[in-house]
Amino acid sequence: MKVSLNWLRELVDAPLDADEVANRLTLAGLEVEAREKFAPLSGVVVARVLAKRPHPDAAKLSLVDVDDGRGKTQVVCGAQNVPAAGGLVLWARPGATLPGGITLGEKPVRGIVSPGMLCAEDELGLGTSHEGILILSPADGLEPGDDFAKKLGLPDEVWEINVTPNRPDCLGHVGVAREVAALLGARLRLPSVPALTSSAPPAKVELADAEGCPRYTALVVEGVTVKPSPLAVRLRLGALGVRAISNVVDATNIMMLLWSQPLHAFDLDKLGGGGVLVRRARAGEKLMTLDDQERTLGPDDVVIADADGTGVAIGGVMGGGGSEVSSATTRLFLESAHFLPSRVRRTAKRLGLHTEAAHRFERGTDPSNCAHVARHLAATIMGVAGGKLGSSLTDAYPRPIAPVLVTLRPARTDALLGFTTKIDRQVSLLKAIGIDAIDEGAGTLRALVPTSRPDLTREVDLIEEIARLHGYDHVPATLPPLDSPPGPMRDADDVRNDAARDALRGLGLDEVVTYGFVGPEALRVFGGDEKRWVRVTNPLREEQSIMRTTLVPGLCAALARNLARDQPDVRIFEVGGIFRMTPGHPNPAEERWHAAALLHGRADGWLKPGTAVDFYDLKGAVEQLLEALGHAGEWQASKQPWLHPGIQAEIHIGGVVVGYAGQLHPAVTRALSLGAAPLVFELDLQALPAASAVVAMELPRFPAVARDLSFYIDESVTARAIREVIDGARDPLCVGVRVLEEYRGDKRPAGKKGMLWSFTYRAPDRTLTDAEVQKLHDELVARLAAKMTIERR
Repeated sequence: MKVSLNWLRELVDAPLDADEVANRLTLAGLEVEAREKFAPLSGVVVARVLAKRPHPDAAKLSLVDVDDGRGKTQVVCGAQNVPAAGGLVLWARPGATLPGGITLGEKPVRGIVSPGMLCAEDELGLGTSHEGILILSPADGLEPGDDFAKKLGLPDEVWEINVTPNRPDCLGHVGVAREVAALLGARLRLPSVPALTSSAPPAKVELADAEGCPRYTALVVEGVTVKPSPLAVRLRLGALGVRAISNVVDATNIMMLLWSQPLHAFDLDKLGGGGVLVRRARAGEKLMTLDDQERTLGPDDVVIADADGTGVAIGGVMGGGGSEVSSATTRLFLESAHFLPSRVRRTAKRLGLHTEAAHRFERGTDPSNCAHVARHLAATIMGVAGGKLGSSLTDAYPRPIAPVLVTLRPARTDALLGFTTKIDRQVSLLKAIGIDAIDEGAGTLRALVPTSRPDLTREVDLIEEIARLHGYDHVPATLPPLDSPPGPMRDADDVRNDAARDALRGLGLDEVVTYGFVGPEALRVFGGDEKRWVRVTNPLREEQSIMRTTLVPGLCAALARNLARDQPDVRIFEVGGIFRMTPGHPNPAEERWHAAALLHGRADGWLKPGTAVDFYDLKGAVEQLLEALGHAGEWQASKQPWLHPGIQAEIHIGGVVVGYAGQLHPAVTRALSLGAAPLVFELDLQALPAASAVVAMELPRFPAVARDLSFYIDESVTARAIREVIDGARDPLCVGVRVLEEYRGDKRPAGKKGMLWSFTYRAPDRTLTDAEVQKLHDELVARLAAKMTIERR
């Protein structure tokens, strides 16, 4: 919403400091996103043309004598539309400053010195036209010698305000001015509207769709002359990004920007039957709109038809081309109506028509203001286009929309806000925004909320308004009163997820947050059952049309972005939700919390700096994550199609598969254009059993003794299988077993691999002798050799 600071100054009876007002509005919820000067100029005056003649050395130039009230001056001009003697133009004298910081002086043009120049619209920053110089009309009220900027209140400052959808009242300058006045404690100065009366019959209106159009008011104005608007009106519209069209159409736009009430002017002579019929559209009905596009309508759309039934406008969205105002128009049928927001929203969305009118109607205009704005529009048009009322006001309003009555307890205000606000203060703050609050005693206020504020329906809404107007920045930080000590603030999922994040960050991984939506092609690369996809009903684009079933595609996309920026060393993780359909489940769309990580590039640890990350780096990260969550996983072979067939595993806890780890399959890597294959793991955090209690043990008092065992064994035998045999054969004094090395180099027997295992022996009550350790170790090796074919190295 573009807002003119000069217009606000007309509506608020107080001096307005631009910086202060912009800051106060932003803090109150109406964010001023941008501020821009409009027509920052000086030294431009009104001048009367005395004579013009051709330039002696340039066929396209002319010499123009002008009088600015201080005498005649000759100016060189290249425009072809210089008016005849007596016409008024704008002259930028030497020393004048134009938008962009340009300062004019005396400059020779083809041998003749020109003091300044006669200005076009774009040179003054008033628009984009450079077809000729700007010519003033008597209706502009300017005289030779007038300072153009001062007379028209220039420069202006235009603000871009982010008006949230629940505040349709602030889509007009009156609504914003009411906010400013309330925040500053100033008086709102509304424009006066004459009480127009006429003895003529009312405008002809039949309201057949009172649901889609609860209120329809109309007036007829006759004897108008359609022509360009006065310059001040054109400049105000231009500053706010609205193209000036004619005095009649411009008046409807000015009223809309003032009151947030869209209006429409029909050429009465183009309306069959001399009136309108408000009805539902017929299925398949065609209507040519003002943008010269034929629209196909349906029964949910509101149609403004003439009295003969022919559609002439789409209610609340756009007028029709067959009844628009032209230069030949002399009689107007003026519409000021209230349309049901939901119907306008559906119509505008289906037709792809996001107009200024639809933007306001779909959020909700003020139904109580229709007649007032209709009279203001008629008075404004008669002021700029002449004419007189040709009817009395028609007000079709079969079921009036009443203001909402809300009970407010001042004590509840204090309880929610955490500080005490006097009742008189609460009443005055509400009154400043048009809400009459009456103290009924017994600790309650009765507040009458005007129809301009459809967002205020509950007590808590009024309390929020009090806090907003008081100033969120002035609300003290206090703890809320509690009847009992606070209980746990987080559920088990939050605690577990945060523990996972802490563990992965502690391993040096960077946390990322990726989109919860992915495309079908990205998911197909990773396989899975498409029947379990949760599809988005109205996706922004195809690449975000499915809720993710795994976190890995998002991590791969993050890797791709880093690789595109020459950042190959990537160690990232994400803890987030995945979504799957579960047929037959009461809630078929299931969300589960997963943790996933991706490693790519070089390792950064001290043990092997500069070497590429490998599966064991990934395995270590998984094991440390599980340890932090109170678990120890079992690693078994897996056959996930999206992982490398020889570098992958599945993680089991308590016999349940809780995740997968491995290197991305080469085909998947190529499909995602990742270059080298990254290492990834993903765990289903909700599949983890409850963590067992941590048991503290006494630190060992006696030293440990280590023994190593190196042997060859068939390549097909897994370390896990060997470990199971060792665990079944070892003595309780063997307190530690781990793999130190797996050798698959050239110097080994065919079909064999070399392995190096380390065993730790310790007694809790004494120091073991070498003989005891050797005896235990020999017995363990003998048991292992009895169950597996090994060849000691």
